[in-house]
Amino acid sequence: MQEVPVSRTLVDTPLCLTGRSVIPNCVHPKELNLEWLNKINFKSASTDLELLQRNTVLERENKQLRKELLDHKLLLLEYKTSTEAKLEEARLREENLLRSNEEFKKEMKQQQEETKKLLKQMMEMFQNQAKP
Repeated sequence: MQEVPVSRTLVDTPLCLTGRSVIPNCVHPKELNLEWLNKINFKSASTDLELLQRNTVLERENKQLRKELLDHKLLLLEYKTSTEAKLEEARLREENLLRSNEEFKKEMKQQQEETKKLLKQMMEMFQNQAKP
């Protein structure tokens, strides 16, 4: 046998733990309670699912609101066209009334002039009969 000198040096490798060194031999995989891990995974998945569901609900509401907006635009357009038609009809009626009023005034002036002429003729006849 030969004598070998032993020098103590530090090794720069990191400390490595294996599963067997942490988990005791008496624990079997069937007894492991990993529900906390499932909750974490489900929570992140459930928030994503909630976001997707909320997104679909918002999209449905958006479609419904767009449909209502188009319906309101259609009603507004119908109202606008009917209002414009009624305004045009009222304008034409007003023009006709003004025209007929002017014609009526002309007729009344003519009748007044004729009445004056007749009265003048009657006065002349009375004056001629009164003269002996």
